[in-house]
Amino acid sequence: MSNNSESSETEYKSTVYGSIGSAIFIMCFGLSYFFPSFFPTGSLFVLAGVLILLVNIVKSLKSIGYSVLELLFGAGFIVIGVNKLFELDLGFFPAFIIVLAGILLFQSIKRLRNGQIFD
Repeated sequence: MSNNSESSETEYKSTVYGSIGSAIFIMCFGLSYFFPSFFPTGSLFVLAGVLILLVNIVKSLKSIGYSVLELLFGAGFIVIGVNKLFELDLGFFPAFIIVLAGILLFQSIKRLRNGQIFD
């Protein structure tokens, strides 16, 4: 029994890769308050998106798994950041995100109907 409870406790903890990515982002976020002109507008969004994607790629390569939702958030952060950095007009982006999230929602509902609660 104790072995089973230990695995359920460690199952939901973040990986070391996620912790490293979070630490890098928090350090850059803090630096942006000390030196406001050091990071251009939107660069923290790009940094967050790149870190989220890198963490998921490393987790996938290490056979830990990845999250489609995290990949969507990472891509979304990158696009938002690039939009702010280069002052682009990406009006189609919200519709694209809504469509992707809808697909994810329907896939999740289908898995739930099949009795698959966990990935």
